[in-house]
Amino acid sequence: MVSIRNGLISAIFATLAAGSMMLMNNALHRVPELHLARTLAAVLGYPDRLMVGWIAFLVLGILVFGVLFAVLAPKLPVRSYLVKGLIFGVMSWLLMMVVIMPLAGAGFFGVTRGHILALAALVLNLVYWIVLSLIYRSDIEPGVSAVRIKR
Repeated sequence: MVSIRNGLISAIFATLAAGSMMLMNNALHRVPELHLARTLAAVLGYPDRLMVGWIAFLVLGILVFGVLFAVLAPKLPVRSYLVKGLIFGVMSWLLMMVVIMPLAGAGFFGVTRGHILALAALVLNLVYWIVLSLIYRSDIEPGVSAVRIKR
């Protein structure tokens, strides 16, 4: 069942989760190489304007990916929405590593920014897509919890 509305609502929560992780990372300086908003701003041609990157992050995270998941996820031949989230997470991470990072001048898999970038970006992508997929599932199947516990 395709539900654009539920895709957008789920994407809001997923974007909040991923954005919070990025803000905490920026505050703690744990992975200084991971500057997704700065990377997006650089790809868009505004490397000195961080707000452009954050706006792009919000638009992609909520509008583009929310609709994309709502349209494509029901077509995947997998029943588990957790697995669908993992598939989307790995695919978006690969796209980020082989397209976005080179366009931003960081090289394939962000090698010029450090060895930890690829792993940190994978975690960020997986968190985003898992949150989105589980909330989407609970919205389209009312009464079903996001995670099933077998007894």
